[in-house]
Amino acid sequence: MSDESSESHETEGRDVEFEHYLSREEVTDHFESFLEGFREGETVTMTIGDETIEIDPPEHLGFELEYEEDGDDRELEFELEWQVKSDELDIDSS
Repeated sequence: MSDESSESHETEGRDVEFEHYLSREEVTDHFESFLEGFREGETVTMTIGDETIEIDPPEHLGFELEYEEDGDDRELEFELEWQVKSDELDIDSS
């Protein structure tokens, strides 16, 4: 983990990343803020760096937990994945 914030934007889709050293309490605040809306099934609003995003994950989604050790470094990553279904999808059943 670097000591700097990093953000990247792609022309297709959106890719926002925030990486920064925080206190354990600040990390807990981020998790609790996310979980409050997530648990209630509401749209979750999060601030990542200087950008705000709104996410609306479905009832079922992919979950990945990864832990790595490399010398003195430790890394724990939580990843959630889902696909957004388009309401405009028109399937002709004739």
